[in-house]
Amino acid sequence: MKAAADAAAARLNKGGRLLAGGDPSAVGELCGRAGGLMMIKGMRDSTPQKDDVVLFAPSRNGAVPRKVLDSGALLIVFGNEISSPGVLCFANHADEAGISPTLANVIPAWVFTGELVAALTRLGRMPVLYESIGLYGGVPRIYQYEQKGIFWHDKHEVPPIAAGVLGHRFIDAVADMLRRVEAEERKNINRAAGWAAAAKRSGKQLFMYSMGHIFPAEVEKTAIGQLFKSGVWNSGFSYLKPPDDACNAGDVLIHIGYQHPPTEMLRRARHSGARVVYVDVLRDRDYVHDRGVIWIDPMWPWSDACVGIEGYDVPALASSGIVNGAIAWEIYRVTQRSLVTPS
Repeated sequence: MKAAADAAAARLNKGGRLLAGGDPSAVGELCGRAGGLMMIKGMRDSTPQKDDVVLFAPSRNGAVPRKVLDSGALLIVFGNEISSPGVLCFANHADEAGISPTLANVIPAWVFTGELVAALTRLGRMPVLYESIGLYGGVPRIYQYEQKGIFWHDKHEVPPIAAGVLGHRFIDAVADMLRRVEAEERKNINRAAGWAAAAKRSGKQLFMYSMGHIFPAEVEKTAIGQLFKSGVWNSGFSYLKPPDDACNAGDVLIHIGYQHPPTEMLRRARHSGARVVYVDVLRDRDYVHDRGVIWIDPMWPWSDACVGIEGYDVPALASSGIVNGAIAWEIYRVTQRSLVTPS
């Protein structure tokens, strides 16, 4: 990725824009994320200019629009191989890994983001990174920089970062989280899938609510959404109305969340006799001993971003989308396996 990052950094250093295009959930994952680049914006229906850099994640069997290919922008594609002059492609390995193309696309895209930040530091520039809005400084940081159109730090103390450093730190950090989930939460994942399979065989409802960026499309628009009813449930954001789905005894509700537990969902579901599985950083103290509730700790830090940068005030590169996506897919996979070969 070094050559691609250097080429992209050169354009951005000269005033080019950084755009994200393709699958909407992948675009949502790369834009507005803790530890992500504040300068990156969704391309939507606009046409890039020749000095721009476009990070593009096609849907499965999707193509890059001709207007993008012909724009003269530096096009960096994650996923499908694009045989077009000047296009740089990084495989997503979805088929080998057995995960969705969208989730697979954002993994190399985040690694590349780290390498792009490093390449910019080698030019003496430091782009502004987001901080999680779950931290006290997250929202003020948006007011300080993004809403004023400030995407570069005038002064910074970040030394030049060698190629490979941030990318490898990110890979190692996320891999460590996933290994810890496997070691400490495997029994809960299997038990959650067992609940879901038993409910399905009994004709009960299955819900998988989710929130944030790559979600809920990663549930709704994939095979997971054919087994679970999908919806947005934003735990921790009390001003947002939750879904009004009715649940009953024997139903199973799963929440793929963020930092705060889905307290209102827990209350509603347990009052009706439904079971709840929730994936959030915090555990709800009122349901610790409830046998109808499973909490799965995703093991990512409260900051979400997980790679420290020497001389910089916030960490880089978001981990929650990848880790939460892996957990959601594992619950689905084990549920399906249980339905085919019930114990």
